[in-house]
Amino acid sequence: MAMVATKENDLVAMIEAYNDVTEKLKHSHEVLGREVYRLREALHEKNKELARHERLAALGQMAAGLAHEIRNPLGGIGLYSSILEKDLADRPKQQRIARSIGEGVCNLDKLVTDILSFARGAEPNCQLHRLAQVLDSVSVQAAPQMRSKDVVLEIDIELYDMKVYADVSQLERALMNLVFNAVDAVDRNGRVWIRRGDAQVGASHVSIVIEDDGPGIEADLLHRVFDPFFTTKDTGTGLGLAIVHRIIESNGGSIAAHVRAQGGASFHIELPTSCEVAQRLGLEE
Repeated sequence: MAMVATKENDLVAMIEAYNDVTEKLKHSHEVLGREVYRLREALHEKNKELARHERLAALGQMAAGLAHEIRNPLGGIGLYSSILEKDLADRPKQQRIARSIGEGVCNLDKLVTDILSFARGAEPNCQLHRLAQVLDSVSVQAAPQMRSKDVVLEIDIELYDMKVYADVSQLERALMNLVFNAVDAVDRNGRVWIRRGDAQVGASHVSIVIEDDGPGIEADLLHRVFDPFFTTKDTGTGLGLAIVHRIIESNGGSIAAHVRAQGGASFHIELPTSCEVAQRLGLEE
């Protein structure tokens, strides 16, 4: 009887061990399945990002070629229109027409400048800077446009002492584009904010959020706002946000557009805070 009991105990132990191994294998399979799914999604996103970069590179090369071809005759038209305007000093009506031609040339030249700026994608000269100097410059440059619409710009005081590793002139231009867009979007007496982001990105990055209380961006258009030449406005080149996106990415950061919960648009930027982080991102040798 003792031998039979021992065999039964051994059988029970074997069954329990088998069940335990089966459960562990099942758990491992589920974990592996989730990891495979995550990696597959990550690969899909990287492929989409790579395809986007390839499209932008091709578009940039084509745009740069066109811009150079346009700028040459444009300079001549601008020169002759200014001469014509001076020669028509005694005929005000005709002089106004000549002046309108000159203004049109200036607008086209700004468009060409934006196209070249987008196409060239200059390499950043990154250094460690306090955000205070960038924020002060943005505030001063945006002041005239804000006064014209009685718009209030609020800057989070916490940002002033924070440091960022970036090309200060490029970062300034990116923030200026976002602030100008926000001021354009809001109604008279509107509000624009530059604040520290709520995202917990750690000491390696700083999070900056630019928001406004304007009409916002339709949710189904959020994925297109950084595409070159895409715009929902009646005026503009549609290159402002594309240039912002390129600047932030070239400085080792990321930017995303959101719909502000209280109404309006919200742009979230993350940038590295040290040279070491930039090296890991491949910005420095």
